[in-house]
Amino acid sequence: MNIAIINLCHADPGIVARATKKLTRHENIDAYVHVDLKSDIEPFHSALTGIPRAYFARDRVKVYWGGFNAVRATVETLRQAMESPRKYELFALLQNFDYPIRSNDHIIECAERNRGSEYIRGCPIARTRDRHYSRKYKIYNQRDDDFYLKKHSKQRMYLRYAHMLLKSCGTVFSNGVIKEGGDSFDIYYGAAQWAVSRELAEYLIEFYDTHQRFNRVMEHVQFPDEMYFHTIVHNSHFKQRCIKHDEPPQRWLVNWRNLHYFEYPGEITVMTEKDYDKIMAEEALFIRKVRTIPLCLRGVPAALPT
Repeated sequence: MNIAIINLCHADPGIVARATKKLTRHENIDAYVHVDLKSDIEPFHSALTGIPRAYFARDRVKVYWGGFNAVRATVETLRQAMESPRKYELFALLQNFDYPIRSNDHIIECAERNRGSEYIRGCPIARTRDRHYSRKYKIYNQRDDDFYLKKHSKQRMYLRYAHMLLKSCGTVFSNGVIKEGGDSFDIYYGAAQWAVSRELAEYLIEFYDTHQRFNRVMEHVQFPDEMYFHTIVHNSHFKQRCIKHDEPPQRWLVNWRNLHYFEYPGEITVMTEKDYDKIMAEEALFIRKVRTIPLCLRGVPAALPT
C-alpha cells in the first residue's frame, strides 16, 4: 500500500525534517510538505535537502490560526498528491509538530489490515443546545488576514469586534445545517488530523470544487479545519466506512482522536522526554505535539525514537 503524508507546517523545520526522513525511509511512504506562505521556506528547503520522496506543496497559502485557509492548504496539497503518477491508497494529514511513534512497517501493516477504512471521526453539533458547540457556527469568525498578528489601538480592536458582532447578526440564528442545491449538511466537529482512502480524497476535492455556498459558510465558522472535512464525510455514505460514526456528542477533542495521541487539558500539550513511556504505551501511530530542543544536538527531540 502506498501512503501520502500531507504535512501543514509553519515553524520548526527540524522536527518536520526528522518526521519526514523517518517516514520516507519506507519505499511506500511519500511526504508532501505545505509551508505557510507567511513563513520563510528556505530553512525548510535546507532541512529537507536529500530526503527521498519529500515534495513541497506547489500552491502555498497564508495559513492563520482558526482560519479557512488551513482547509485550502489541505485541499490543494491533497490535490497535488492525487495527481502524482504514484497511486496512493491512503492520505494522512499531519500538522507541523506531529511525529510518528510507530515503525513504518507497523504503519503500513495497520493501513493494510484496515484497507478501506476512513480515519475521520465526527461529533454531530448541528441543532445543539450546548453553547460550547453552537458558538462555533453562530458567531461570525474572520481569521484569514494579518489583523491578529499585529498590535492595534483599542479603538481599532473595538472596531474589529463591532464588525464581527454585526456580521454575527446574520449567523446567530443558524442551527448548524448548511443547505445548498437541495441538499442539507449537518455540521460535525472533530480533530484536524485524519487519514482517508483515495476514493474519499477524490470525493473531498470534488466537493470543495463544486460547493461554493458550503465553502462560504465554512469560511466563517470557528476552526474550519475541525469541521469542514468531518461535515462532508459524515453527511455522505463514507461515514459507514469511518472507524466510528453516529457517535453521541462529547466535549473536548480527545474524544475524537483518529490516528494521533494528544492531550488537551485546555490547549494541546507539548510532549517532552518525561512523557516517553506514556507515549510508547499508546496504540496511536502519531503523537501531537513535540518540538525540537534548542540546545540539543542538531535540534532533535530527545524523547522520540529515530
